[in-house]
Amino acid sequence: MIDVVVDLQFGSTGKGALSGYLSEYNGYDAVVSCNMPNAGHTAFSPDTQQCFIHKVLPSGIFGKHLKFVGVGPGSAFFIDRLEEEWKNVCAYRNDLVLIIHDAAAVATQDHKDMEAASLSRISSTMQGSAEALISKIRRQEGATAKYHSREIVRRLGVHGDVEVVTNARWIRMLTINSSNVLLEGSQGYSLSISAGFYPYCTSRDCTVARVIADCGMPIKKLGMVYGSARVHPIRVGNTPDGHSGDWYPDQVETDFETLGVKPERTTVTQRIRRVASFSEIQIKEAMAIDMPDVVFLNFWQYDQMASEAAAVAISRAADELGCGRVKLIGTGPMPSDIKEI
Repeated sequence: MIDVVVDLQFGSTGKGALSGYLSEYNGYDAVVSCNMPNAGHTAFSPDTQQCFIHKVLPSGIFGKHLKFVGVGPGSAFFIDRLEEEWKNVCAYRNDLVLIIHDAAAVATQDHKDMEAASLSRISSTMQGSAEALISKIRRQEGATAKYHSREIVRRLGVHGDVEVVTNARWIRMLTINSSNVLLEGSQGYSLSISAGFYPYCTSRDCTVARVIADCGMPIKKLGMVYGSARVHPIRVGNTPDGHSGDWYPDQVETDFETLGVKPERTTVTQRIRRVASFSEIQIKEAMAIDMPDVVFLNFWQYDQMASEAAAVAISRAADELGCGRVKLIGTGPMPSDIKEI
C-alpha cells in the first residue's frame, strides 16, 4: 500500500515534520518524493539532534524498516543540491539505497536565470522548476537524469548506495520489492495551476492524484491520505516588483506581529511570509479533492481559540464530504510536538 502526504492550503503547513513523524511510526520500507527546487521541507530526527532541510529528498527517512529513498519521475532537482542532501542523510544512517527515476528533470542555472527574468511579477520563488520541466517537455538532450546518470552515481556514490533507474526497475523496486510506501507531496492545493489562483500559482497541480502520478506509483494501491493544514495559512512574501496572489473570500490578511509571534520566513526565498485567517472555503475545497483520512492541523500554539475554531470547521467539512477530520495537531517543529487527539 502507499500512503500520501499532501498540503491542503498554500504550502508551508509542516509536511516535512509530519512525514518525519509518520516514517518513524508507520514502518515504511520506501519513501518517495516528487519535489522541485521551489519548496523546502524541514524535519528533525527522532532524537531531535539533527535537522534535515530537503528540497529534493523526502523527509521521512527515520523508519527502522526503511530500505529505499526515491526521487520520482515528476521531480526536478539540481545535482549539487541532491548530493548535499544525500551526503547528510548518509552521515546520519548508511543503510539506505537512493533510487532516482531516470525521467526526473535536472535543473540548471540557466533555468533559474530564465525564471528570474520573467516571474518576479508574481513573486515566484524563481528556482528554475518550470523551466526545467519545459526543457523536459521539449525533449531537450540533458533535460533528465537519464543523461546525467554516470555523473550522479559517481558523485553521490561516494556517500552511499545510489542508482539512476529505468521505469521498469522503478516499478519493480517500489511496487514488488516494497510493500509499504510513503509518498510526499510539495507545496499546497491552492497553489495548484488549476485551483483558481492562476497565474499566482506553481507550475503543476498539488493533489493526491498528481503526487501519485509524479511519484510513478499505481493509484490502485492508495492507502492512507494525510492532509496537512495550519491554523493561519500563509503565502510566500511579495517581491519588490510583484505580488504573490489573493486569498479566499472568507480570509483576512494579518501579520505575525498581530498574532504575537516571530515572523516566519520561507525556506527557499527567506522572504517574510504573508499570513491570513483560516478559510473554511479553502479547506473544504481541498478536502473534497484530496479526501484525507487524517488531517494534521499545525501551528496550534499560535492561537488556542482560532485553532479550536479551525478544527470545528474541518469537522464540518469532513462530515459533509465523508472523509477524515483532525486527528493530529502540531505545536512546534519537533517530533514530540505532534500529538494525536
